[in-house]
Amino acid sequence: MELLHRKRRKYRRDQPRARAPDMPLRDELFSDEQLSRHAVALAAQHRLDPQPGPNRLLLQLADNEQALIQAYDMMIGAEAEGRRGSPAGEWLLDNFYLVEEQIRMARLHLPRTYSYELPRLSHGATSGFPRVYDIALELIAHADGRVDVENVRHFVAAYQSVSPLKLGELWAVPIMLRLGLIENLRRVSAHVAGRRRDLQLAQQWADRLLAAADEHPAAVLRVLAEMAESEPPFSNAFVEEFCGRLQGQGPALATVDSWVQHRLAEQGLTRMRLQRADTRIQAADQVSIGNSIGSLRGLNAIDWRNFVEAMSGVEQALRADPMGVYADMDFVTRDRYRHAAEALARQSGTAEDAVARAAVELAADACRRDGLRARTAHVGYYLIDRGRAQLERAVRVRWSFRRSCARWVRRFPVAYYVGTLAAITAAVAGLLLEPVRRLAGDAWWVWLILALGVVAASQMAVTLVNLAINLLISPRPLPRLDFSKGIPPTARTMVAIPTLLTSARAIADLVESLEIRYLGNRDPNLFFALLTDFRDAPAAAQDDDADLLRLACDGIRALNAKHGCEHASVFHLFHRPRVWNPYERLWMGYERKRGKLEQFNALLRGGSREPFSEIVGDPALLSTMRYVLTLDTDTALPRNAARRLVGTMAHPLNRPSFDPATGRVVEGYAILQPRTPIGLLAAHRSRFAQLSAGEAGIDPYTREVSDLYQDLFAEGSYVGKGIYDVDAFRQATAGRFPENLILSHDLVESGYARSALVTDVELHEDHPASFAAEMSRRHRWIRGDWQIAGWLLPRVLGPSGQRAPNTLTALAWWKIFDNLRRSLVTPALFLLLLGGWALAVPALTGFWTMLALVLLLLPVGVTSLVELIRKPRGRAWAIHRVATCKSVGRQVAEAALALGTLPYRAVVHLDAIIVSAGRMPFTRRGLLLWHTPRYARRNDCKTPANFFAEMWVAPLFGAPANCSSARSRPLARWSGSNATGDISTTGTIRARWRRCRRSTCRVSIAAIWPGPWPHCGADCWN
Repeated sequence: MELLHRKRRKYRRDQPRARAPDMPLRDELFSDEQLSRHAVALAAQHRLDPQPGPNRLLLQLADNEQALIQAYDMMIGAEAEGRRGSPAGEWLLDNFYLVEEQIRMARLHLPRTYSYELPRLSHGATSGFPRVYDIALELIAHADGRVDVENVRHFVAAYQSVSPLKLGELWAVPIMLRLGLIENLRRVSAHVAGRRRDLQLAQQWADRLLAAADEHPAAVLRVLAEMAESEPPFSNAFVEEFCGRLQGQGPALATVDSWVQHRLAEQGLTRMRLQRADTRIQAADQVSIGNSIGSLRGLNAIDWRNFVEAMSGVEQALRADPMGVYADMDFVTRDRYRHAAEALARQSGTAEDAVARAAVELAADACRRDGLRARTAHVGYYLIDRGRAQLERAVRVRWSFRRSCARWVRRFPVAYYVGTLAAITAAVAGLLLEPVRRLAGDAWWVWLILALGVVAASQMAVTLVNLAINLLISPRPLPRLDFSKGIPPTARTMVAIPTLLTSARAIADLVESLEIRYLGNRDPNLFFALLTDFRDAPAAAQDDDADLLRLACDGIRALNAKHGCEHASVFHLFHRPRVWNPYERLWMGYERKRGKLEQFNALLRGGSREPFSEIVGDPALLSTMRYVLTLDTDTALPRNAARRLVGTMAHPLNRPSFDPATGRVVEGYAILQPRTPIGLLAAHRSRFAQLSAGEAGIDPYTREVSDLYQDLFAEGSYVGKGIYDVDAFRQATAGRFPENLILSHDLVESGYARSALVTDVELHEDHPASFAAEMSRRHRWIRGDWQIAGWLLPRVLGPSGQRAPNTLTALAWWKIFDNLRRSLVTPALFLLLLGGWALAVPALTGFWTMLALVLLLLPVGVTSLVELIRKPRGRAWAIHRVATCKSVGRQVAEAALALGTLPYRAVVHLDAIIVSAGRMPFTRRGLLLWHTPRYARRNDCKTPANFFAEMWVAPLFGAPANCSSARSRPLARWSGSNATGDISTTGTIRARWRRCRRSTCRVSIAAIWPGPWPHCGADCWN
């Protein structure tokens, strides 16, 4: 026995001691009152490190994950072998899926820069970790893993009575609690895994001793000596398993049993005492792991937004808003205000609540000076609006170079934007200058080609600048009041759908869609109306007019009977008769949609009912309408979208302020335009629709950047679907525009009424199913753009034909000019290529082709590279690469479609420009035509013959280009003829035989490549 003790002491001297595993987060269990006192003491002990440090939480989370997985694998293996497990281990096995989910969630919500933003501790066991993490560990330890919203609230509130937490720390509380509970699970699982290892070790030594006893009694002493040298853990699991295996195995093992008893006596233990202690530890581990897993489940059910607002000193300070509006805003807007105060505190070194109080003081001063209704009396004016500069001076913000540049851009956005576009376009023009000079020196047509190149290059410049601005400028969402529980009577709104009565089927669809919009947006102060006209006709009345009007009126009355309340009609109809238009020489609705809305607005404010021949509904409600939400016939109104739009419109920072001197809204917005992506059904109507879906542009004519104007200029473009303030809209637009001139009135109206883009509200709309129908729509848009080109002049036409000073802003002027520029890009690029090839200079034949490819594909390449680099957090790289490749493929396909249809699109653009330019100064006829016979023929293209008749211009211009390129050198012939072949393939009919899925249909489908493929049905493709 003495020999065994000497060997054990020698082994201790020669081997390093293993580090004992961390104990579970299990300390004295506190009541709520004791927790509060402990939080106060903890706040007094904490010392903060002024310098940021590395993020140690991610490394610790990875270690915890690995340890938990190892413990889980060990317990799974033991269970497969039929060995008994502990209750805590059973808890972990049954709930390991939840632990894995919480680890993934913690990693997703734990950015690498967290430690740079959160205050760190400089002393103590958790030195270098965020302060809020130590708070979470202390709460978990003294609550034995049972965490709920009440003890968290008590603990944090008591801590903040001594040392207030920052807003970022309050938002970090749930993630830190999750990390602390995962840490506790790792420590408890280490106990469970350690017990399992002790059992396995006891089994191994017992098996070796039994084998030695069977071999020779002396071998038992050798094995026992090795066992003593290894210093096995004398835990209850080891002793019970070891002694149980050796019990009753013969006198040769009596020495082993004596040695075990001697070892226990040295430590003052007995087997009974070990067993009782182990039972207590297992029970405690079971309680801890059960509480921790239950708390992890409960964390997901807690509304942490309410917790943050209740605990935030910034929130309490901002609720003293002199206007009293702050508490009525929705959570997203309140959170934006709080984060604005947080950002200013970080830039100035001032406490966050002090910044909030400074904003309240500025608002209070303005309230006493300007009155309670003034925009400056609202605290948000100084946090996110034009008064921010005053607040920055009040808290003495320290400007960085990047911040100073951003302020300069915000101060002169139009100059920065247009100047950058001009610089990039000039750079591309400089690259064109030398090749163009080589054609014929200083001939006039050489400079014409250079001008065409500048126009074509401007579109690439716009795309690149828009992309850069979206990367550099953060989004600027609009503030919103919380109308989720209902629209107040002071914000009563009418949803108006201007439309035509064309057929009984169309009227039934109109009534049904109106009911669908109502069912998704029920509200006592939200009403719905159809603003109807008859189709244009050569006479004032047609045979079916009375029947169509009766069907519409009966449909509205039926809806009121089905859904209407006792005191008011929910659904209305306002119908106008035809009036004679001397320019169009037919009977039609006065000024179409613009005139309809103008007359409807006048009716809402007590105007004459004479323009409307039929009104269904309660006329007494009309004067109470404050807002009108106008939609197109094919525009869907998603659930609760109306409440969100009305809440945004009613916010004091968005309320319009009209300037009589300029006749414009100069602050706030009279119009709010929601985003209008393509609806899901429309996006899958055809392959062309699939290609075009999902890309919203800065206006309806492009697909570059969705919210550039709103983010950079704090203004958006009105596209005819949105909400407007009736009084402000009438002040800005009523009686301002000439008759029989404006087809697309939305852009010029928004120039006077000031509009904004509401990026977080969507109204889904239809999309043409074919390329031909899209070109009809584009032709109409271009006509409308050129018919308001007069608003680029210093003086513009008024309703009486007299000219008045143009008071549009520089931004509104640029929007009109930009639409004209965009309509010229396609003709310019086509004429540039055609002129370059027609000159037949061999050295430059390939240059024109490469120029077109660069102008079309460079933005695609840059956008794709940005998409690849900017991987969303939480998305695996493999999935991100697949998504990026799909996006690149779609963009390349769009570029190929644009290149392949270039001649045809150029002719359509030029036709729209020439038609408008010829009609406006001379005939003034056809300016208000919305649907023309040409549009109908174009939209009806279904067969290859129809498409050939429509798109004959492509082969007509493609053939000379091919002949020209064929005379050039081989290299130039390859580079030039390859592209010109693509240009001419729009008009080249290439038969693609396909069989319809329906056995009764055998159709030979000849498709125009790469234009739209006509087919006989929605599901006719193989």
